[in-house]
Amino acid sequence: MSPLVLVLLNVLVLVNSVEPQNENKESAREEKLRSALIDAFQSIKKASAKGGSDDGADLIGSLITMPFPKRNDKSTTEDAFDLFADEDGLSFADFSNIEPEAKTTTTENSHNVQHIVKTTKLMAKTTSKPNRDILSKLSDSIRTTVNESRNVLRKETQMNMTELLGIESMLRLFDADILVKQWPVLQKSVSGECREDLQTYVGGLQERKLWALKMEDASGRYTSMFYWGNNYWTGSAELCDILNEEHEPTRLGNKSSTNDIFHDWRQDLSMTGSGPPFETAFYVARVIITTNLTEIVKTRRTLHLGICLPFSCSRASVASLVGDARAPLLSHKVMAVRSPQHGGYTYLGDPTFIVLLAVSTVVGLLLITSTAYDMKITRDVRRRKQRVANITANSSAGTDLKLNLNGLDDITVANGKSMYNVNNNLAINSNTSEESLTADTASTSTDELKLSIWSELLLSFSMKANVLQIFDQSVGPDTVPVVHGLRTMSMVWVIFGHTCIVVFKYADNTALRAVLEKSFLFQLIISAVYSVDTFFCLGGMLVTFLYFRTKSKGKLDRLVKGHRKLTAGVLQFLGLIGYRFARLTAPYLFILGVVEVTMKWFVYNSVFEPPAMDHVNCPNYWWRNLLYINTLFPVDQMCMLWSWYLSDDTQFYAVSAILLILATSHFKLSAGLTGVLFISSLVTTGYVSYSSNHIPNPEDPFTQFDKVYEKPWTRLGPYLMGMLTGWILFKTNLKIRMNRIWAWVGWSVCSATLLFLIFGLYKTEMGVWSAAVYSAMSHSLWAACIGWIIIACSTGYGGWVTPLLSSPVLYPFSRVTYCAYLVHPVVLRYVAMHFTHPIHMGELLVFILFLGLTIISYALAFVISVAYEAPIVTMLKIASPQRKPHRI
Repeated sequence: MSPLVLVLLNVLVLVNSVEPQNENKESAREEKLRSALIDAFQSIKKASAKGGSDDGADLIGSLITMPFPKRNDKSTTEDAFDLFADEDGLSFADFSNIEPEAKTTTTENSHNVQHIVKTTKLMAKTTSKPNRDILSKLSDSIRTTVNESRNVLRKETQMNMTELLGIESMLRLFDADILVKQWPVLQKSVSGECREDLQTYVGGLQERKLWALKMEDASGRYTSMFYWGNNYWTGSAELCDILNEEHEPTRLGNKSSTNDIFHDWRQDLSMTGSGPPFETAFYVARVIITTNLTEIVKTRRTLHLGICLPFSCSRASVASLVGDARAPLLSHKVMAVRSPQHGGYTYLGDPTFIVLLAVSTVVGLLLITSTAYDMKITRDVRRRKQRVANITANSSAGTDLKLNLNGLDDITVANGKSMYNVNNNLAINSNTSEESLTADTASTSTDELKLSIWSELLLSFSMKANVLQIFDQSVGPDTVPVVHGLRTMSMVWVIFGHTCIVVFKYADNTALRAVLEKSFLFQLIISAVYSVDTFFCLGGMLVTFLYFRTKSKGKLDRLVKGHRKLTAGVLQFLGLIGYRFARLTAPYLFILGVVEVTMKWFVYNSVFEPPAMDHVNCPNYWWRNLLYINTLFPVDQMCMLWSWYLSDDTQFYAVSAILLILATSHFKLSAGLTGVLFISSLVTTGYVSYSSNHIPNPEDPFTQFDKVYEKPWTRLGPYLMGMLTGWILFKTNLKIRMNRIWAWVGWSVCSATLLFLIFGLYKTEMGVWSAAVYSAMSHSLWAACIGWIIIACSTGYGGWVTPLLSSPVLYPFSRVTYCAYLVHPVVLRYVAMHFTHPIHMGELLVFILFLGLTIISYALAFVISVAYEAPIVTMLKIASPQRKPHRI
């Protein structure tokens, strides 16, 4: 038998054994006491029968310190009892059916129990001895019952603590249960139609309506991998959006086992059933969470919580609603709320988009018109060529025949390819400005096809000619073929590194990086920063080699003929800077506009937050990009973060132009200044690294980006190493004789240095001094190794590396490298911003993304090069003293 029942029986026996009193007042008082005690013990019995639920806390709550907030569910106080004093100081009442707001707290109930004991003791002093004995025994029984209830409640409390300590309960932030239970308070955070729709939603949750459950199902919550780096509790934006469409249940047509399976499957999905009585919208709240339980959440975490709520609620209303909710253990603060359905940005309302649309329309019309005109000329020339061949066949052998038909002059056949020379223009070699400094015409005839300057400019937009130019498998005599391979491989390496960065940012298992960082092959990813040094080295080498080659042939004298040395030098400088600015800026400005427009769209229409503030920086600071000086300002104000390379490279190009022009008349002074700049760059880089306590590490290869990584005075070394390489190639005329042993030594030292720079930081801890030396020397050492590869492969000591880097297959990819560099981050962002859920990172997935993004990036780069880069290059050559023949 239960101890509570025994106590109750004992109380009844004791009460009945009391001798009758003579006075009516005493009898009435005892009867009242007996009735009250019976009611009290019945309530205790009910509580024990329920397994010692939370109402036991009413008896001993003051003796136990609860570590967590008291639960407000109805079961907590359903069978509670309370005590109020009447005129005699003692009365019992059952309040099990009153509203939760009217119920007393645990502390109040504990005081009431103490009041029972005190009152009982007081009565024991004022009653007869038998009654005092009875009350004494009753008091002992009450103490026993309280102790037993205390033990039961202690067990229940331990169970509640265990339940609350579960990861899912501890990480509750905002869900249906919190919304429903706290709605009387939370409804004050919203107003108007939003409050009405939310009230309907709360009612639907309480009534377990299917549409309400689907809305809750579409909302994000903790699922798993919180300690594996999952900060995206996004839920399903697609499910929330599809609820606005009503779908009829699928009718089963031809019955089969397969149809039955899919029919049943569809009935359990969101495509069936009625939708909510209001329009839904998906919101993503960026929330910062903290907790006093540091063993659970050691640092502040930023979560992205997806919530499916009525469309009538604004972003501010949702921010107030989520911010005012109280989670069991977490403290949170809403920083921002996003809602793709609410939008806020339209393309037609953006002036930048209007400009882009107008420019693209004009360029598209020029491409179509120019291509049609080119094909017409090609058809006419081929007809005339055929007529010339027919007439020549009927004429005397060896007779030269020249025709002037319809105003078209001489037709030339050079190296088996039909051409008509347009004012003795340049041959097709490449799209790079450095390689275009000099080239020889491919035509072997002096005959020309006379076209007006406007016809020439129009033909520069010919898609046919530009495609042939990009895919041309030949290179000019003043070209270093290995450049194409180095440029292509470096570009692929850049795309690979940027792909990994994007995947890490939008992954639900970002902690995997901490594991991958311990991998030896992971160093290939973080070492992608050296690919930029390859570009710097190639840029310095090409501009130096081609400048001296062109100067030695006297082709630059046409620009400065009849001027003094100072004036001639200024004209050369302005010519070089103007040519580079004109060639680079057209595709650069186009991509700049695309970045601004797309980032504005992402800000309002993407589930994820954009990775940079380009939607703010580009409208405000685009002129810095236009002048190529954006690296001279804080990085948080930079538009197109990856454009730092273009800024530095253009600044280096201006410095190299001054040094090269000075070298033609004062070579030793120019060489001395070059050496001073090189040493100064090394010292400056080391000093900045030391003063900033910069230590390169695999966890973040871009640490101190604004101080060490992208500043021109810390990255000048590789460009100057490239200039030295170009001067050596020019002085030796690509002919160097060296012993095979020295060649092997050179390749061994080069290979060892490259491997050290790539894998040298693996499990290595450096101090501040060693890190400063490493930062100062590493990039220039990489450029020196690239310089050795160029020299060795260009002079016959490259072995199997030479055909690999000089393969004609790589020429087209190399010629669109500039546009690929500009467009590939836009492709990465576009793909990432269109996800509605985080990426689960894995080696295979990253590799597949890398391949797909590389293909898309090069395809778009090819289009942009044909439309914007190649026409500008051709027009610049038309305006130059050297002309290029238009290929048929």
